Amino acid sequence: MNLRDKLKEDTILFPIHASTMEDAIQEQLDHLKNLDILTGTDILFSIIKDHEENLPSAAGRGIVYPHATSKEVNELVCVLGISIPGVDFNSSDGQLCHLILLTLSPENEPDAHRKFITRFQTMFDNPDVRSKLLDAVEIVDVIEIVDKWEEEARTDELD
Repeated sequence: MNLRDKLKEDTILFPIHASTMEDAIQEQLDHLKNLDILTGTDILFSIIKDHEENLPSAAGRGIVYPHATSKEVNELVCVLGISIPGVDFNSSDGQLCHLILLTLSPENEPDAHRKFITRFQTMFDNPDVRSKLLDAVEIVDVIEIVDKWEEEARTDELD
């Protein structure tokens, strides 16, 4: 699975305006509702918020992966929110989260997000990519960074 299969201009929120974990989750869910992917957000918000409070999904170094399953989606759905000042998601390294990758998996595939998150994490582990993502100015910059990384990753996989 390529990251660009799910990360498109309309599924990247840049900048995300939220200043709290709750607001960041709600802003991303509202975005999916505005895209007509979801009909409501209350239940999903509650599930994701409870999960974050009990078992934070912050991976450190400014990234967090809130996720849930939903009966409203037939395939993995993602929204990447980018926060310039950062949002506190109770990360174990104490850092604020700047990249908030919210994923929703279908109920019959509750782990659908894992492969996508692993690929995203591999990209983010590259210090050059990480720096460029955090310095991006517009959504098109983020798209170009992801496209370039995927092109290089494909080349490396073929070698």
